[in-house]
Amino acid sequence: MANESYIKPVVVIGAGLSGLSCAIHLLRRGVKSVLLEAKSKVGGRVASNRTETGFLVDQGFQVVLDSYPELESVVSLSSIDLQPFNSGAIIYNGRGMDLLANPFRHPLEIWKTLSFPHFNLKDISLVVSLMFYAQRVQSDESLGEASTLNFLKDFGFTDVFIESFWRPFLAGVYLDPDLTIGKDFFLFLLKCFAWGKVCLPKNGMEELPIQMSQRLPQENIRLNAEVKSWTDREVLLCNGETLEASHVVCAFDTRTALPSPATSFRSVTTHYFTSASLNHLGWDKWLILVPQRLGMNITHMALISSVASNYGHSGMPLLSVSIIGAKNCTVSQIIEEIEKIAGRELSLSWVTKTEVPRALPIIPEEPSGFKKKEGVFYCGDQYASPSINGALRSGRLVAENILKGLPKCR
Repeated sequence: MANESYIKPVVVIGAGLSGLSCAIHLLRRGVKSVLLEAKSKVGGRVASNRTETGFLVDQGFQVVLDSYPELESVVSLSSIDLQPFNSGAIIYNGRGMDLLANPFRHPLEIWKTLSFPHFNLKDISLVVSLMFYAQRVQSDESLGEASTLNFLKDFGFTDVFIESFWRPFLAGVYLDPDLTIGKDFFLFLLKCFAWGKVCLPKNGMEELPIQMSQRLPQENIRLNAEVKSWTDREVLLCNGETLEASHVVCAFDTRTALPSPATSFRSVTTHYFTSASLNHLGWDKWLILVPQRLGMNITHMALISSVASNYGHSGMPLLSVSIIGAKNCTVSQIIEEIEKIAGRELSLSWVTKTEVPRALPIIPEEPSGFKKKEGVFYCGDQYASPSINGALRSGRLVAENILKGLPKCR
């Protein structure tokens, strides 16, 4: 129960995952907060929309790992109705498709996996060893100094296997084909991927922040509330209104005000296509990886309507095709690549695309979880790890720091 003398609310600027997480953890201890969101809905970068033709698309290719340790403290997983991908990937080798399945999740696919032409028994045993080795990592608190790429080489994987699987898979996760992020974060993610499920909410990724926001008093969430300036004790809105606060939390990345995000963020463009022919390719719920060595624009694809049917429309499937970084390619070039991978003509129709120039933050040094400057708290994945779990953890850490300073109730 909150101390009665603690009257002024905590004002949280930004109702993305980190801001929502902060507010939820404060409320759990009886501390009131007011969330200010400049947009017309909560969620920040985690957003979904229906196209004019009825397809459900997310703001870029995003997934939820049900094994993220921060999730269950802020949302009921049953409320977002998670639909799982298969565990593993189909890899295009330049001529055909190879299946690499998680043997613990798909034991019936073990023979296809063992016949995968781009690794040997050493690589197979190393994958299993690495899965168990990653069990020791409990959180994404540390990124690690050694890069993921150097760690994989030092662990003993062959160059062929790294280029055929690890680089295309992790490039899609990190949005960084050079795999420069620290090995500790890689091990944390590997543990989540290997022993959890990669999922899409039935009604789109936006369902995650929506369900989080419903844990808060709705009158304390103010949408279309653009902020002009702030200090540690008050926030000035663009409409001239001033809000007094016990604490101020800035839960959005202030670097988004920069004219060029190239040195601060990693970018991705996702195109969406439909065709009845897609249902007959056998891609099902697998992620489709395209190795960088093949010189193609596409990094990865997913027939997301097979994972969560609501993404499709009137029986028509939806294919998500992601291209990382700044690449100038036309829709016709992308279709040509998709059909080359599929090995047939598909009569594809382009649905829409989402460009996310600020998809993931580049974190140049070991993160602290959050920052406090001139009395203002700053949180977000840029202070923790470039992931949903990082954003949620950063918001929680700020809430806990604020709660430490509260007078104890009698």
